[in-house]
Amino acid sequence: MERGALDGIVVLDLTRALSGPFCTMVLGDLGADVIKVELPGAGDEARHWGAPFAETCGAAFIGFNRNKRSVEIDLHTEAGQRQLVELAAHADVVVENFRPGTTRRFGVDEPVLKARNPELIYCSISGYGQHGPLAQQGAMDLIIQAISGVMSLNGEPNGRPVKAAVPIADLWGGFGAAFAVVAALLGRARGTTHANRAIDISMLDMLITMLGQPIVAHQMSGQEPKRYGNAHETIAPYTSFRTATRDIVVSLANDKRWRQLCSIAEFALLEQDARYATQALRNRNRDALYVELEAILVSRPVEHWLDAMLLLGLPVAPVNSVPEILAHSHLAERGTLLEVEYPPQSGRRVAVPGMPRRDVASSRPVLDPPSLGQHTDEIFARYGLERAEATAHSE
Repeated sequence: MERGALDGIVVLDLTRALSGPFCTMVLGDLGADVIKVELPGAGDEARHWGAPFAETCGAAFIGFNRNKRSVEIDLHTEAGQRQLVELAAHADVVVENFRPGTTRRFGVDEPVLKARNPELIYCSISGYGQHGPLAQQGAMDLIIQAISGVMSLNGEPNGRPVKAAVPIADLWGGFGAAFAVVAALLGRARGTTHANRAIDISMLDMLITMLGQPIVAHQMSGQEPKRYGNAHETIAPYTSFRTATRDIVVSLANDKRWRQLCSIAEFALLEQDARYATQALRNRNRDALYVELEAILVSRPVEHWLDAMLLLGLPVAPVNSVPEILAHSHLAERGTLLEVEYPPQSGRRVAVPGMPRRDVASSRPVLDPPSLGQHTDEIFARYGLERAEATAHSE
């Protein structure tokens, strides 16, 4: 069994849905012992989202919950709250993604847990953070993509704003939380981290970090940033085009790349057009340029253009579907995908994205996604806890 960089670190995972489970999965991939606390009889709601891979589990749960052990604890009860405090006494990190104030109502918030374990690193993930005018508003990925301004930049120029197809606010928020936890652990080990060691991750804050270019451009120009679809504000050609068989994307960021494209016979005449002589001119005349390029590209299948352009080292690629990229030999050679089994001991296996940091993360999952409460007896026995009768609730 491989050991990761966080071997020996115990993480108490109070999270559910996506942002928190992604954070704790990253920590588990890095070697931490992640104990996932779930509501008896219900568990993480992601277990029940959408079309399941297995009878009782949604794809979102399978994709973001490897390298964890599940224990059932009902935080609505005094017995469950006591159990959590006892577990936290043995933990290095607690991660939660409830709405601000929820853990205080449960009696298991940061002050309570740190009174028992002063060295505990407590990480909260929420839509808007633990304070501010929006802190108590409900938030999910779609909400944060919209309010952050990111959604306003996504979509066709004359169309409506659309969200990213994947939950970028959830996943970027979870990744930011994992990074912050690792930094806090390093600071604790060096004795340099502030004694509070409380981490407040806002999904809104995290998405704002992705807007550095449009935010600066807006302040410098006074203009509201626009949607460009697959195109780029200052580079042309940089977009997707139709070919005779499927879409292709082309990104030529300088004059050298443009001349290389024009060395391909079908594009040779474009090099003589004064409208496209420089990057600035190509950008200014992009509408005409794109019409001309697509008129050429639709004359041949995508394989013809990929062969010709890749031979010159041009940045191009087909627009793959998910099944197509899953079958690509590049992913297989790099070991990008991992296989997990769910339900446990069912023999049913599915590929999931692995962690890209192979120098510090395990190349395979040590633990498959757990069934609800699978490790309750094991965890309780290890830490001397007693089971308590609990009733399922919703929060």
